Amino acid sequence: MTPYFVCYALMVAALGLGLLLDKLRIAAIIAFIPMFLLIALRGMVGTDSAVYVQTFDAIRYQGIAASGFEPGFTLLIALLNGLFPDPFDILILLGCTTALLMLAAGLLLERSPLLFATLILPYFLMDMSMNGLRYGLAFAIVAIGAAALARGWLKTFIACSIIAGSIQISSLVLAASLWALMEARIRIFFAAGAGLIVASILFGDYIGDKLSANADISGLGGVSGLVPLAATVLIIMAIRVGKGNPRQMASLSSASKSVAPVIGDLSLLAVFGMQLISFFIARYYYAGLRLQALFLFLLYILVTASYRRAGLDIKLTGNKLGLVLLSVLLLSASRLKNFNDDVMFLSPYNPYYFASELSA
Repeated sequence: MTPYFVCYALMVAALGLGLLLDKLRIAAIIAFIPMFLLIALRGMVGTDSAVYVQTFDAIRYQGIAASGFEPGFTLLIALLNGLFPDPFDILILLGCTTALLMLAAGLLLERSPLLFATLILPYFLMDMSMNGLRYGLAFAIVAIGAAALARGWLKTFIACSIIAGSIQISSLVLAASLWALMEARIRIFFAAGAGLIVASILFGDYIGDKLSANADISGLGGVSGLVPLAATVLIIMAIRVGKGNPRQMASLSSASKSVAPVIGDLSLLAVFGMQLISFFIARYYYAGLRLQALFLFLLYILVTASYRRAGLDIKLTGNKLGLVLLSVLLLSASRLKNFNDDVMFLSPYNPYYFASELSA
């Protein structure tokens, strides 16, 4: 666990100095570097890593028909198989690419990346680049699209959403929800819904297979899923009570002021409702836990893209900042516990070891 503890300690220290010196952009990059090194230099670490490596080889030797992945990801692997003889190298390349795309998205969405440093770094970055590669890559692409949407580049956002959906189908739910909640217009809701219906038709067989495969995986019960629910509540509270800050509003041009309020209460309530429903689903079905992660990520891109479009930085002080920092502690503790969890005294993340040890 030592490498993980060191990375998280550096993250907390960088975040503290960044807030103290008002240099959060530099601090986020500094906190990102040791995590990126762990992602790039890791050995066969991560719950799904071995499955990915086996499937990459199956695509190499049996063709794309051997893949159960979405077509975009399958074609990407087929291409990379032609460039890299070792499937483990592809695994590392995808993880590093996901991490760098997520960093780029964070810096594009926030001039002062408060939520990137307090939500993405502690909770999402390592999981989406060391474990769930497909959802990680797809969500990072949607985040890039969210930055485009915040700038009014709708076609770029739609293109990013289609690419992401071809990599991992659930990212279409993420993108459609973001578009509908940011625009908050009836026709957008219908357009987003129509897009999801089309996707469900195109990927109907795949979705059916996934549902059948996961039908026997029950929820974990207990307090599982409580951390993303609590983090959602804390962040919404911080954003809601911080909305319309007079000092921020005074710095806006008259054109920017016309978009206030930055993010509608109904949009925040909708995300909370989706997160709460997912929490109860997780009592009985494992899919609920995955939905919780999706809706927590949705909250991140919704808030940051909305503020970016309004020309505002997310600057919280006092109790508002305290709520966000409390979520950092909860998310960090949850992820570190996840790294240390074991089954039959074996953990997919711990002990951490470097790629060079694979040939030792």
